[in-house]
Amino acid sequence: MNITIEEFYELLDNKYIIVESFREHSKASEKYIDVTFVQKDGFTWKGSIPYYYRRTGLFIETPEELIEYLNEIYSHFTQKEITEFQAKERARWNNEMSGKKTTKGFFDELLDLEWKSVKYDLPNNPNWARRIQDIKEFGYTLATDTRRKVKDKYETDTHILLVPLPKGGVTGYEVMSAAFKAKAISVMESINVFEYSKANKHGLLPDHKFPEIRWDEETRQENPEEMPEREIKEKFQLLDNQRNQQKREVCRKCFQTGIRGQLYGINYYYAGTEKWPDEVPKIGKEAEKGCVGCGWYDIQKWRESLNEFVNNNK
Repeated sequence: MNITIEEFYELLDNKYIIVESFREHSKASEKYIDVTFVQKDGFTWKGSIPYYYRRTGLFIETPEELIEYLNEIYSHFTQKEITEFQAKERARWNNEMSGKKTTKGFFDELLDLEWKSVKYDLPNNPNWARRIQDIKEFGYTLATDTRRKVKDKYETDTHILLVPLPKGGVTGYEVMSAAFKAKAISVMESINVFEYSKANKHGLLPDHKFPEIRWDEETRQENPEEMPEREIKEKFQLLDNQRNQQKREVCRKCFQTGIRGQLYGINYYYAGTEKWPDEVPKIGKEAEKGCVGCGWYDIQKWRESLNEFVNNNK
C-alpha cells in the first residue's frame, strides 16, 4: 500500500483509531498496520492488525478498504469483548484442545494478548514456528514482529501477538499418511520430476502441484490410501526436499508479486504468460487456474510442451 501515515490520516474518519505505522512480514506474505484502538470509556488496545493475511483470505489493497475494515473491527476491541474472547478461548483449549499439549503451552502464553518474545516468553521449543503455524491453522489471527525490542533488554527478537478477532475456520496442510506417501511414490515410479531421473530415490516427497500458499479452508482435503492412481498423478509430482523448498519460495514470490516463476530460468509457459491472470482469484480452488502453464506447477507437462515447441520450430 503506497501511502504515508499523514495521507492515511487525511482519509481516516475515526478519531478513536490512532495509526502508528505500516509493516510487512515478507516471509509469511503478511502486512500489518500498527494501531491503538481507543474506546469512548477510555479503554485502549495497542497492537498490529493484519490487513494482508492469506489464512483468513484478507487481501486489502487500498487505503479506503483498510479504513472500512478498521472501522468494522473496532467494536471487537472493547474491554468487554476482549474479556469474553479470552474466557471463551481459554475454555475451548481446556476442553476441545486439551490433547494438543505442546501447542496449548504456546496458546496459553499468548492468551494475555501481549507481545511475546520467542526467545524469552514462549515455551522453549526448537520447532516453535510449527506451533505458531498450528495456531494460525486453527483459525486464530496472529501478528508477527521480527525486530521488536525485548522488554528490559538491549536486544531485539521475533515477537508474536494474539489478536482478539473472532476465530475463523480451520485451515492447514492436507493429511498425508506414511502409507499414502509410499503409494504415491510407487504410482509415480520414484521419478524425481525436476531431474527426470530415478537416480536419487531417497528423500522423495509427493509435492502438491497446487501450492499451499494459495489454499483456503475449502481447499484442504484428506488423502486416503485408496485414492485412485489417476487422482494421485493429477494432484502430485515427486520432488526432493531441496526442490520442494525451492518451489515453495517461487510460489510465495508469485503470490506476493503476481509474476509467475520460471523453471531453469527459461521464460516459457505452456499456458498463459509470466503475469498472474487478472481474472483469477489469489486463493481458493479457483486460484489453481492461475498456476496452470507455469513450469513449477506441473514440471513434466511443462517439459513435454517445451520439447514439442522446440521440435516444431527446428
